[in-house]
Amino acid sequence: MLEMRSGVYIVSSSAAAPPKPALSFCAGITGHRALSRSAQDKLAVTLNDLLGRLAGRVTHVQAENTDLFQAEPAELFLLSQLAKGADQVAADAALRQGYQLRAVLPFEPDVYRRDFRGADRTAFDRLLPQAPHWWLPSGQESHDRGYALAGQATVAQCDILIAVWDGQAARGPGGTGEVVDYGIRRAVPILHVPADGVGEIMVLWAGFEGLSAGRLDRDSVPRKPLTEALLAEIVQVVLGPPVEPHEREAARHFFREPKRRTRLRPEYPLLLALTAVRGLRLRSFLSEDSVAATARDWASFREGAVADEPSFAPALDILQPAFAWADGLADHVAQTYRGGQIFNYAAAALSVIAALAGLVLPEVSKTWLLATELLLIGLLIINTAVGSGQQWHRRWLDYRYLAEHLRPFRSLKILGAATPPRHLLAGPGRWTDWYARAIWRQMGPPPTIPDLPTLAHLVRHIADQEVESQIRYNIINSERMHQLDHRLHRVGTTLFYAAVGLGLLTLFGIAFAPDVVHQHAKLLTALSAGLPTAGAALFGIRGQGDFVGASGRSAETAINLRAVADQLEEGPTDLPRACRLVENAAATMLADLGEWRSAYRHRKLAIPA
Repeated sequence: MLEMRSGVYIVSSSAAAPPKPALSFCAGITGHRALSRSAQDKLAVTLNDLLGRLAGRVTHVQAENTDLFQAEPAELFLLSQLAKGADQVAADAALRQGYQLRAVLPFEPDVYRRDFRGADRTAFDRLLPQAPHWWLPSGQESHDRGYALAGQATVAQCDILIAVWDGQAARGPGGTGEVVDYGIRRAVPILHVPADGVGEIMVLWAGFEGLSAGRLDRDSVPRKPLTEALLAEIVQVVLGPPVEPHEREAARHFFREPKRRTRLRPEYPLLLALTAVRGLRLRSFLSEDSVAATARDWASFREGAVADEPSFAPALDILQPAFAWADGLADHVAQTYRGGQIFNYAAAALSVIAALAGLVLPEVSKTWLLATELLLIGLLIINTAVGSGQQWHRRWLDYRYLAEHLRPFRSLKILGAATPPRHLLAGPGRWTDWYARAIWRQMGPPPTIPDLPTLAHLVRHIADQEVESQIRYNIINSERMHQLDHRLHRVGTTLFYAAVGLGLLTLFGIAFAPDVVHQHAKLLTALSAGLPTAGAALFGIRGQGDFVGASGRSAETAINLRAVADQLEEGPTDLPRACRLVENAAATMLADLGEWRSAYRHRKLAIPA
């Protein structure tokens, strides 16, 4: 539930757990317009059967995964340009099979209607009121440009593309062959139905052999005849959650996560404060409601996006709480995991220092010192066991990975013809990929961008609200991580230098003042062991935290995003370029995320050696 209070959008935070996705499925249709009546009749039978089989497979996915989807029945959609020929035949077949229609139009309806005559216009006028529709800014320079953009939008918004196609090259921009090639490059499974409605349906899909989709076309893409088993496999890959038990359990764990009111692991904020990197804040100990915080942070994006395109509000209402939960949980678990790491190194060092303290504090009971040492070691072991059992490391990586994939969806979806990163379309590898895909589908169709000035405004808005904000974050994070690493290095190095200096001083004393050395032998022994122990703990925290790596990755990401922001702020003159630039910005942010995940994947919480 979303409402405006004092000029700010507020999303109800009454939900007690992260939202499960609703299952929805959207088939896209592209096909030839010049079809004989006989071909259309045969095609109607073929498409009616195919859409019915697809609906059955979607229903099966729903039935097999009731614990991971919302309880509402799956929604089925057909996305069509409502052009004469294959598009209108498919639309009628979809309505018979219980699908809802969505329409992406090459032009605004009154202009587009001029392309129809006779029975085709009658069919268009009958179908259009049954289909929520939008159109994209093609400008006035080319009629074909509108058809090309509509084809790209169809690919961007569908899960599976049905292509009624004769297998030949396109006869013009936006032709079926061109849309098929575009779908192949975007890793969308394509069901190739012969244009005459008779013959074997073939599946064209890079996913069969794990090839790089961007390098394929209609001649080189892997293909297989469509069987019922293959159809089930494709729908499962496109819609279903991962089959691996540990990934499914990780998804269930996410949906069971409660709201976090307090942060009981202050070690990382304390480290930042002690190194004068960042002062202590209330948020270091009390968790802010992530849904409310995201509503505040996203308010300016919503104001600029929804003010011009009110139909985009429902999509943001779906995306925003999903992102908020992932982002808030990622922050919470990150502090917990980092705190656990810091505690382990600190406890290990303090346990050694407690053992050494008996040498210089004879008045302190050896029993108490031994008890302190054993307590610290025991707490270290318990901390590691709890962290491993509660999967702090895995949850942090998963939730941050998910949040950063969801974040750019608001900018990608509003442009209409932009697509999520290709790996999200490649199949259910991780539960986070499945969840992100499900939210993308659930967001529904994008809004109408009626003209190029509106597009230019949206692009500048995205540059400011999406890209510039990430540039600022990465610059701040780079500087903060650099300072933390530098100060830990300086203190740790000082401790080692002090140990070396103490050793040299001891050698000098043995040579020239042995009585003095003998008199302070216990203190010298304690210091010579304690100083490098403390230094090693600081270097261990540095190594496990990889602060210098984080600083470098953030700095490089900021530089790369600045190049994209500059191009966006120049104002792309057409939609395809705007889409590619925003996709590039998302890919740049996710490249940093991928490097971060690889760097931390093997840094599980462990007992220091």
